[in-house]
Order: sequence, then C-alpha cells, then structure tokens
Amino acid sequence: MTAYLRSHAEGEDEPLRAARARSEESDIPAVSSEIGSVLRFMARATGARTVVEIGSGGGYSGLWFLGGMDPKGILTTIEIDSGNQSLAQQAFNEAGLTSRVRSLLGPALLMLPKLADSAYDIVFIDAMKSEYPEYLEHAKRLLRPGGVLLADNVLWSGKVADPLVDDEDTQGLRTFNETVKDDPDLASILLPIDDGLMAAVMRAS
Repeated sequence: MTAYLRSHAEGEDEPLRAARARSEESDIPAVSSEIGSVLRFMARATGARTVVEIGSGGGYSGLWFLGGMDPKGILTTIEIDSGNQSLAQQAFNEAGLTSRVRSLLGPALLMLPKLADSAYDIVFIDAMKSEYPEYLEHAKRLLRPGGVLLADNVLWSGKVADPLVDDEDTQGLRTFNETVKDDPDLASILLPIDDGLMAAVMRAS
C-alpha cells in the first residue's frame, strides 16, 4: 500500500534527493516525502507567496514548499543550529532558490516576534516539540485570514495517545493538538500521514 500511495505522490527531484541524503548523513530529522508532497500541495492550493518554516533542518521541507509557492514567493526559515542552517543554505543554492529564502538563525521564540502580523500564507511548525504551544501563539498572529497552519510529528509515534507517557515533548504536543482543536479561530484536521500532520485554516474575523 505504501508503494502504491507513493506512486501517486509527487516524486523527489535531484535537489530534494541530495538534501535528504545530506540530512540522513548528518542525523538531521527530515519530513517524509509524503509529508513533503502535502506541503507542496498546500503551497500550490493557497497560491502561497509568504511562508514561515519553524525548523529548517537540512532544507528538505523548505525545498518542497518552494516548489509549490508562487514563483515570486519568499520562504522565511528559522533554525537554531548553525550547522543545519548551512546545510539548508547549500540545498537552496543547489536548487537555484537562494534569492527566495530569508534564513534566520536563532531560537524560534526569539525570532518569531520579529515577523509581521497577518503577513503569511502558511506557517509550518517542525522544531522543538515542547515549544509547539508557544509556536502556535505566534502562528495565529502571523497568519492572514484564510492562512494555513501546518505542524509535523503531532502523533509522536503514538505517544500522544498513551496516558502513561508524560515527558515534556509529548505533553507539549498534546497541549498543542488540544488547543488547536478547541480554538474557535481555527478550522482544523489532524491527518494520519506518517507521524501525523496537523492542518488548520485561520478563520476570518
């Protein structure tokens, strides 16, 4: 079944394959190609010109976004690790997309307040799991009405559904999932793709 599903998803090009390989070599977690296909689809569906990515990794997810965004669109990507940022910049350069990327180095919770309110089409969260609830507060401020929130790893290998697991990361993800579900400003769905993808639309006021 997995092979069948992948045969109906958009495949990797050479820059994506190279970025994934470098991420694996450097032990940097990256989204699956299935999640990447969804990121690209969402960028295309919204005609995204402004995307914020919380957690650059090795640039793999950023390449998926850029492939679906408006050709003049800008990806703002935030990364706390300088080594990861360098690999991401290499990926964007190899794909000829450096001019469309604004790369910010530092803790996300210090970088996010510098970004403009209601100015982004998509906010993608894939960083420190314990901080997901705080990222959500910023995402709501950053998204325009009709903008899309996306968050990876929200099933956390099933840990979020196990009441016996109560580590900081799992608790952060549980809080995030419940807050999104109950937020009247967001229309959401938790998609059981790979390790779970939360998708939500910012309602108009």
